[in-house]
Amino acid sequence: MTWYKSGTVSVTRNSNAVIGVGTAFIANSRVGDAWIGPDNGLYEVTNIASDSALSISPPYKGQTDSGGTYALAPMQGYLKATADALRQASLEVGDALDGMEESVQSAAESAAAALSSKNTAAQSAAAAGQSETASLDYKNAAGLSANAAAQSEAASLNYKNAAGTSATNAGQSEQAALGYKDAAANSALSAAASAGTAAALGVGRGYIDGLTLSWVSATSISVGAGSAYISSVNKVVSYAGGTFTPSGAANSFIHVYLTAAGDIEQAATVPLRYYNQAHQKTGDNSRRYIGSLLVGAANNIYKFHHHPLDSSMSYTFGNPSIAPFRILNGVTGIGSVSTSASCPITAHTLVGSFQTNSGGIAQFTPSDAGTAASVGWQVFVSAGTVQNGTCRIADDRTITYWTSSSNLAYIYTLGYYFDR
Repeated sequence: MTWYKSGTVSVTRNSNAVIGVGTAFIANSRVGDAWIGPDNGLYEVTNIASDSALSISPPYKGQTDSGGTYALAPMQGYLKATADALRQASLEVGDALDGMEESVQSAAESAAAALSSKNTAAQSAAAAGQSETASLDYKNAAGLSANAAAQSEAASLNYKNAAGTSATNAGQSEQAALGYKDAAANSALSAAASAGTAAALGVGRGYIDGLTLSWVSATSISVGAGSAYISSVNKVVSYAGGTFTPSGAANSFIHVYLTAAGDIEQAATVPLRYYNQAHQKTGDNSRRYIGSLLVGAANNIYKFHHHPLDSSMSYTFGNPSIAPFRILNGVTGIGSVSTSASCPITAHTLVGSFQTNSGGIAQFTPSDAGTAASVGWQVFVSAGTVQNGTCRIADDRTITYWTSSSNLAYIYTLGYYFDR
């Protein structure tokens, strides 16, 4: 069987999801097939959601690619248990047929012997009739021949009965074969049902694709077409795309959800992590979290750009030196600052501008990473400079700062990475 290579795929580094364009995965692949990605790496197909979505293991190791080439290599052994059962049934039927052939052959030989004896008896009787002077010896010979014919006829009957028994056994073997056939059919139906369940579940409980948030204006937000797994219905739900008017209190976050009915909902209720990085609305597993919007003046959303491939948000309104984006304003010494005014609860990394005056150096670390002297997760800024970069946000949503004496430190939020 040839390898399947039609269409192109989009893959994301460290993700199990494979999204196809111009593909027909359901008819041309099976769970357990080998999948060769744009990085030429070899992966195992672990789930097939639709003609354009499947999942692989391990997570994709190459660089993120949109429109890459791929190949599906079929593996043998999909229904081994069923094939073994059919093979055993065939062997049993074959044995029964062998026995039947032997019985039929014996019956045929007995019938031939009986016919020969009958002919001999007939010939003897004819000879006796033609000659009135036939001797008693001929009469006795005829009697003996008749007895021999009777014995042959009895033997023939025995062989006939044996053949009937063999035929009965063959019928029973045929019934057994039909039973195995039914069992094989049931196994195939069970396999199809399992495949259907897997397809309904998509490529995993954390699956989400598309559903990109876009800023149209301060009072209009669009959501791109896409789909995501929703716990309450235990399946992937799709959305065709559309716009809505945001409504929320000033200086707060609006959280956007995909509903189990395939609609978009906005709410002040925060999302809750339910599976790996996947989030749903707190207290309602029929709402899958898509992203969050920061409200300025009432119902006016700060301009942003959503990057779905790396799950990040960038603020693009042009002035991060104002509240709530300036989260640290000219402080010195050691302390911590909250990111909650400019980053939602789902954010795990701050994208910011870290600055100092000419008084000395400064370091910034997540508050749960230890002291400022700890290695890793830190942003180092030399005296009088600006360093644009990222700093992980601690679980309590804070970042720790440390400055040398008489030095002033600043943090301006430019965006964030988040989980959804």
